[in-house]
Amino acid sequence: MTAMTQVSEQFEDSVIIVGVGLIGGSIAAAIRKRHPGCRVTGVGRSEQRLAAAQEAGLLDDWATAVTADMLQRPSVVVVCLPVNMIAAQVCEVASMATEDVLITDAGSVKTGICDQVTMDQKSARLFVGAHPIAGGETGGFENAEADLFHNRVCVITPPQQPEGDDHRIARIIGFWSGIGCTVAQMTPREHDRILALTSHLPHVMAAVMTSVVGPENLPLTGSGFRDATRIAAGSPTLWKEILAGNREQVIAAVQSAEQTLADFRIALIQRDDSRIEALLSKASACRTSLGS
Repeated sequence: MTAMTQVSEQFEDSVIIVGVGLIGGSIAAAIRKRHPGCRVTGVGRSEQRLAAAQEAGLLDDWATAVTADMLQRPSVVVVCLPVNMIAAQVCEVASMATEDVLITDAGSVKTGICDQVTMDQKSARLFVGAHPIAGGETGGFENAEADLFHNRVCVITPPQQPEGDDHRIARIIGFWSGIGCTVAQMTPREHDRILALTSHLPHVMAAVMTSVVGPENLPLTGSGFRDATRIAAGSPTLWKEILAGNREQVIAAVQSAEQTLADFRIALIQRDDSRIEALLSKASACRTSLGS
């Protein structure tokens, strides 16, 4: 992983956000707070929802589809759709865009998206994949936060760039750092391997813990259960696509978790209390190093 944060004084004049939910809405809110001169256009399916987002002050204007007319001036297009829809949208935008349009995304799975996009020469040229590691279990622009990305890592996964085309990487770093992110660069595959452990496995484990407890025992749960399972309340449809999109790496992460659970089970069966303490101590030290 390569840290690449650099905050540019010059921000984009125009940003088009495709998908104005929690992440898209928070991007809009962050731009509003930090760069009020930037024009923000929202694109989505529901006229009513888009009009409400504009009324809430997040958007300057909106449309139900990206059109060629929108893409005739320098702009950043941020695709904030479910991961299974991102690549097709990127390619559609690229087909209409001029060369000074930069396309990025906010998908939490990168290999499949980047592989599909790079099959099209123009899309590969205009696209720099990204994943701002921020969010919440409650969706919708109503829950948007202007500081959602403040000091949060955004991973960018640019394709192999032709020599002399580094300006696109610099530009995308300027965009994400301009809304508060610390930017890091890695390959799509490395991103997916790490996020399977740090994001996708935790969601699976939260779902497992919640399912094991069951609704009949919820009255006896405390703050520990709530803290450990909060993310299980996220959208099942959204998370199905994330897990399916990173299937190979998630399987490996689940297998690692199964081995650690087996270590606990065996230690309990064998009454090996020192082993139990060692397993807990290892986890405690790791979590303590993260901070609050």
